[in-house]
Amino acid sequence: MARNKTKYKRLELRLPADHPLFNYPPGQRAARARELIDTAIRLEERLSEIECQLAGIAQKLTGGACTSTRKVPQKTLEFDVEAFMNL
Repeated sequence: MARNKTKYKRLELRLPADHPLFNYPPGQRAARARELIDTAIRLEERLSEIECQLAGIAQKLTGGACTSTRKVPQKTLEFDVEAFMNL
């Protein structure tokens, strides 16, 4: 696989000798590290979005911005006392 060197930059990374990345074979470590870094970045972005959404929900709940006018129907129980007494 030929790579254009101008599209890639090299990153020197020092990890402890017992880091879980070293459980992968030497030929797979760089690719796995790249996958993990990309996943962590996407996860960080998604968590930030979730935090913003939660802040908006909390603001609506505490600010009284909930303007639901829907009435909850109340059940009425009709009970025939005469029929019950004649059982």
